[in-house]
Amino acid sequence: MEERFATFSSLLVNISRCVQRIKNQEMAVLGLKGRQTQCLFTLFHVMGGVSLVRLGKLCGEDKGMMSRTVKELEARGLVYLERMEGRKYGNPIRLTEEGERVAEVVSERVAELLEQGGSGLSDGARQELYRSLGIVSDNLTKICRQYET
Repeated sequence: MEERFATFSSLLVNISRCVQRIKNQEMAVLGLKGRQTQCLFTLFHVMGGVSLVRLGKLCGEDKGMMSRTVKELEARGLVYLERMEGRKYGNPIRLTEEGERVAEVVSERVAELLEQGGSGLSDGARQELYRSLGIVSDNLTKICRQYET
């Protein structure tokens, strides 16, 4: 049991650190930070724009961090908030033309890195890995919710 916990924890920490380091190193070329990369990637793959709250959920970031990230991307001209009449909150965040171009580069590079990271895995093994990780993630989320009450 102890070995299983140590192996599981250490693998997850290593994967997380590597993903963050790769995001930061790869995207520095484009002048982007890791969380900005996640935001652009998500907006690129979600049609029609999304609200700040939804974007935060999709990116795994809290509302405050997402708000700062969107403001940074707005300042660079990569995203804009579409102001809808009569709505103070929940307005969709969308990519600008330049944001689309940058997000496409980000998306292509992510695809290349995913291919490299998953080399040696068959499609079936990859699907089983993601399915298993999803189950573990859901179970751990349920456990974490118990601490919130």
